[in-house]
Amino acid sequence: MPSYGDLWTGHVRLGDGWAWFEGRCGDTRPHRHLAAQMIVGLSEPIHVETIAGSLTGPAVLVRAGALHAVRPTATHARVIYARSFSPLGIAWSRLGDGKDAASPPAALSEQLRSSDDLAGTLYELAAACPTPPIDARLCEALRRLKDARVDIADLGEIARAVGLSEPRLRALAAEQLGAPLSHWRLWFMLEQGLRSLGAGAPLVAAAADAGFSDQAHLSRTMRRFMGVTPRTVALAMASR
Repeated sequence: MPSYGDLWTGHVRLGDGWAWFEGRCGDTRPHRHLAAQMIVGLSEPIHVETIAGSLTGPAVLVRAGALHAVRPTATHARVIYARSFSPLGIAWSRLGDGKDAASPPAALSEQLRSSDDLAGTLYELAAACPTPPIDARLCEALRRLKDARVDIADLGEIARAVGLSEPRLRALAAEQLGAPLSHWRLWFMLEQGLRSLGAGAPLVAAAADAGFSDQAHLSRTMRRFMGVTPRTVALAMASR
């Protein structure tokens, strides 16, 4: 297994329900995220380790919620995340046939590898996917949870605002989103933290902007869901 250190160098872009990193992959700790993940090597194979074993190939698809670690690359790769309940995330998860990690179709891998406009390609792929049947009240609750000023402790108030009891809202989230709303709240906070880091904010300010109690809270959450530290992400963004 190759070992090139834990430094990530490249650039990050955030879209509506998706994000991608392009550059040299560093090491990651085992982690689980709330997104289907597609990792495409631009000139070398990709190595991913899961509980079930390791998988190596031109591209690897990791299902949302799977415990895994990405091994470093010597050359550039594209690492794409699609929220698990987004049209693209659902479509990609089905390609894996329930496996923690799988080899995606060669045509899709090549499309993502060779695209000169990856954002446009992702929008086109998402537009071709069926819209997931998510309850409108749950969608409104998610919209409210994205507000950095909202605390997960306010979930009862959010439930009442969308016309549901708190237990029913939690049950809907588990059924239709595949993870508790408390996890999605943290994921949305991470997305905001990434936007702030991408805009050049220092780590302390990025943590505050996203609603974390402090920089340590941001760091713990990012290691849990992404397997890297905020400092690693900040350095990767600064290397553009």
